[in-house]
Amino acid sequence: MTKEYTEQLFLQEKPTLALLAIWSLQKTYASVITKEINSTFAHTTKILTKMEDNGLVQFTVEGRVKYVELTDHGHRVVDALKNLIMAIEGESPEIQADGGTDTPDINNIQNQEDRIFIRQHINRLHEQMVSTYDNLFAQNSELQAMKMKIGPFSRDIRLLLNSIEENEELIDDDGLDKLNEIQNIFDLVMKQ
Repeated sequence: MTKEYTEQLFLQEKPTLALLAIWSLQKTYASVITKEINSTFAHTTKILTKMEDNGLVQFTVEGRVKYVELTDHGHRVVDALKNLIMAIEGESPEIQADGGTDTPDINNIQNQEDRIFIRQHINRLHEQMVSTYDNLFAQNSELQAMKMKIGPFSRDIRLLLNSIEENEELIDDDGLDKLNEIQNIFDLVMKQ
């Protein structure tokens, strides 16, 4: 692919959202990404094919299921996209009356952004897992069906736990309670 085409691809909403969804969900399916980015399945598969051509994602087939996940190069691109998004959404330094700038503490801003990101990630994961589990339970789904629906959450849970272990200040009590509930649901289903 030409450089110009690559720039066009990632300066568009759906491909960017798709890449971030794959990063967030880790190992997932094209249909899940389609729902996450509010797109058609055909458009999503076209985006994923272009990403595979660029070495950003890889597909693996396990049984009859075709998974998509980021490559190392894809992870680097996601990091760059997250930095771009934070730079665009970030506040510029306030101008003081004397013409100087009030330079914020970079570490403090990064911790606040990390805290917000972790909180949003926990809330989204909690909502997805609880609703998935409740629906499966209400439908009297078989254990194997429940494991297939709940199992893909394992990488997201592990990533959250690793992030929090590195810096315990990133999570508040409410987030910890939700994370514990997520882990309990996962264990309840997967360890039967």
